[in-house]
Amino acid sequence: MSELIEVVQLQEPGSELVELYELTIDGTTLYFHSGLEEDLSTVQFRDRTSPYTIREYVAFPIIMDGVELGADGAINRPSLTVANVANTFSAAIGNIKAENLVGERLTRRTTLRKYLYGETGDATPPVEFPIRKFIIDRISGESNISVTYELAAPYDLSGITLPNRKVIGKYCSWQYQGYSLDQKGGCIWDKNSTISYADGSGGVNTHKAYFTEDDEPVVPAGSTMTGWTAGQYKTYTTYSSGTSYSSGDYVEYNDGNQTTVWKCTLATTGNAPGLNSIYWSKGDVCGKKLSSCKCRFQFKPQSPSGSNSDPSTEKNTGKILPFGAFIGSRKFR
Repeated sequence: MSELIEVVQLQEPGSELVELYELTIDGTTLYFHSGLEEDLSTVQFRDRTSPYTIREYVAFPIIMDGVELGADGAINRPSLTVANVANTFSAAIGNIKAENLVGERLTRRTTLRKYLYGETGDATPPVEFPIRKFIIDRISGESNISVTYELAAPYDLSGITLPNRKVIGKYCSWQYQGYSLDQKGGCIWDKNSTISYADGSGGVNTHKAYFTEDDEPVVPAGSTMTGWTAGQYKTYTTYSSGTSYSSGDYVEYNDGNQTTVWKCTLATTGNAPGLNSIYWSKGDVCGKKLSSCKCRFQFKPQSPSGSNSDPSTEKNTGKILPFGAFIGSRKFR
């Protein structure tokens, strides 16, 4: 990059400027360039993220106007004009209608001809100016000769605000176990509520960490809960289809998607727990508070030397909490 800056500051850089465009449509990227002075031949340039991959750019009548960089004022919205003679552009993009490009991503790469693949200045990584990325926001003009699009920066689209979620100070907005269950959200807690903890001898043991909405531990029946008093925790048994359950009972059950604890909401026998059951609801529920995050991610077993130990009343405060609320914020009236 420093070499490129030195070259363009010369009165005669000795090589013409080349503009390369990458248009992404439904996950497929098309490569264009605006043509060199003497011909409209295809040019090649190294991929910016994988320099040993050579990209081929097809010459096409295309021009971008109004590209500016400023530290203040309104964000610049350049225009992109492409030839539309005999629907040439539609054919070049796979017979997709011009209006269907609205919302797609366009990347503009700029370099000097001598830095193209196969030229004298070809290098790895490729020598180029900083790339510019845009979103095609709307069609500002269309005729039989050309189509003109208005471009916007990815962060300058109408209706988009930053941050793109509500600022809530006390309660986490992430879906509980969302990333583990559905690959969504910022809650990375394991869907089976298991956590690994060093045993103190160089090994690692796995423990179950079930908690109610009120941050009460849910442990196997018969557990010795040292430091805890009756009423501070719940107990569960393994679900059995032949057992009668009363409202408030907790069981552990795998519904085919995850192993977790379920709470009986209506007395039943033979009705297995499930998300759509009228007899059961999930017993391992996040209370959405900072304390709910602490009891899981800062879980500390009473006996690290064994597996599935009961929880200690202490917390492993060295662990980072991926809490999804803005705890430093407050409401102003």
